[in-house]
Amino acid sequence: MPTMPKLIAAVLVAVLGYFAADVVAAHLPPETRHGMLRPMSVFFGLLIGWRFLGRRVGGGVRSGIGLGLSASVILLLVSMTFWAGTEMVHRALRKTYGGNPFEALQDMVQIALDFKEHLAYPDVVIVLVVGGIVVGALVEAAGRRWS
Repeated sequence: MPTMPKLIAAVLVAVLGYFAADVVAAHLPPETRHGMLRPMSVFFGLLIGWRFLGRRVGGGVRSGIGLGLSASVILLLVSMTFWAGTEMVHRALRKTYGGNPFEALQDMVQIALDFKEHLAYPDVVIVLVVGGIVVGALVEAAGRRWS
């Protein structure tokens, strides 16, 4: 059922996804095409905010902060999995794996681990941690206001 805390959670996590993607894009190599990085991060943020964070409102500020941090981690993991899967499909279409799906899945894990190098910068971590704390606190405040 649509509620105001779910809507606010979706919008705030989407905004967090946009800013996190913007910071990550600054650390990617110049030849990397990242045209869909921001829109997909916003989309994942909308889903995570609505389905995960918005449903769990009402446990207090500490709980809200913890849930906001959890939403940041989920956003990061979902995004990494999506982009690793996308890169794996591109490589599979270039016949890199020779028809072996298990090799493709193993390479997907390696691609995700390679992506973490672009996420290990302090500004990326700060955006995700501080953003998660702020989003969680704001969603919790919205839950108190409209419940």
